[in-house]
Amino acid sequence: MSNVKILKSLSFSLFPFLFSLGGIPAGVAQGYPTKSVRVIVPASPGGGLDIMARVVGQPLSAMWGQSVVVDNRPGAGVMLGTEMASKALADGYTMLMVNANLASNAVLHDKLAVVRGLAAVILIADLPNALSVPASVPVNSMKELLALARSSKLTYGSAGHGTVGNVLAEMLKMATGTDIVHVPYKGGGPVMTALAGGQVSMGIVSLASTMSHAKSGRVRILGVSSSKRSRLAPEIPTISETVKGVELESWVGLLVPAGTPQAVIKTVSAAVLKAVAMPEVQQRLVAEGYDIRGASAAEFGKLIQSDIATYSRVIREANIRMD
Repeated sequence: MSNVKILKSLSFSLFPFLFSLGGIPAGVAQGYPTKSVRVIVPASPGGGLDIMARVVGQPLSAMWGQSVVVDNRPGAGVMLGTEMASKALADGYTMLMVNANLASNAVLHDKLAVVRGLAAVILIADLPNALSVPASVPVNSMKELLALARSSKLTYGSAGHGTVGNVLAEMLKMATGTDIVHVPYKGGGPVMTALAGGQVSMGIVSLASTMSHAKSGRVRILGVSSSKRSRLAPEIPTISETVKGVELESWVGLLVPAGTPQAVIKTVSAAVLKAVAMPEVQQRLVAEGYDIRGASAAEFGKLIQSDIATYSRVIREANIRMD
């Protein structure tokens, strides 16, 4: 089935399993966990998802008296590990730490059915993205950047097709009628190298990754992608303050296979909330650029639905395709 046919059939009611938490008596959760817990990370070691899984996993292991094992399964965006998690036993012993790229990759890879095989547990944190320009580009605000884009041929770098940076930039182009050429890279690190070297006119990667380059004067941050200003840098405006509606939340959250008992999900959610409330955990996550959220399973499920609808629309209208 083509992307277009899938996108035409999208509706919020398409994802009932995000809220399908019951079916097994609550007593199953008593004494949980009684063995090690596996957290699938659909990305390579050392990245933002891996860091979150390990930072949160350590206090969970101490609380539960059981090992929390991080299992890195990169590939196909985040879909290889995500599909593996969706097919695991729904017993609470396999979890998935995933980010907002779940939505775009599910659309681009025709894997929306995989999302239906998962249940939301907790949205742990936001990881805001920043739109920045090299120091050599003579603009100091989003308004000045858009004015330059209308008079000059600009380029933008992203971490690849379908990533938050790519989709956000295409949203900005559609909302403002500008034509900025996409230059995809294989990750946020290469984007920052290109930005600092003036090889692209602008780029969108995580705020945490951008801050050190901004402090050194190599790049200039013009806005963040979230709906609200980041706690990490509240002086930086959101992009939507200049161009209404151009915003994408970039988050990290925990999911489990659909059908996992509600009592287990509540137990895991409460434990994660307790873990991220620990001062040492908060300090580490804030240093990595995370805004800790701790949103409920219901809120997280609605956000995933909303993201899929948004990404689907932009991917279709901007004709975004895989490499």
